[in-house]
Amino acid sequence: MNIENVQKVLLECYSKDLCYSKVPDDWDESNKCFGMCAITSLIINDYFGGNICKIYVDEISRYFNLIDNKIIDLTSSQFNHEIDYKDYQVIGKQKILTDDTTNEYNILKALLKQDDEKVYSCKSCIN
Repeated sequence: MNIENVQKVLLECYSKDLCYSKVPDDWDESNKCFGMCAITSLIINDYFGGNICKIYVDEISRYFNLIDNKIIDLTSSQFNHEIDYKDYQVIGKQKILTDDTTNEYNILKALLKQDDEKVYSCKSCIN
């Protein structure tokens, strides 16, 4: 398994129904990562460990992962500019898991379980 495989499957799973509950009307197929940073950072943390971090981008809370001192931000493409990660804070899962986010996260986790074969198929690891 690798992050690229998980990212591909996540993109297939993202939908308006999973978008952050305060902005679903701004989500569309052309920007599938919009409103997905919290649940994505939770999923990446489940699979790969590391830390979940929070910053503000355009005055909006933004979540990403820090794994082995490397920034992993699978939903950064929702922005049309570079993101400055220098003022991040490490946060615990419980701070992200509001009622809405918990529901969306559990749905996404269940969708990924259905696609486990895709998530775990790493062609580059086969000899």
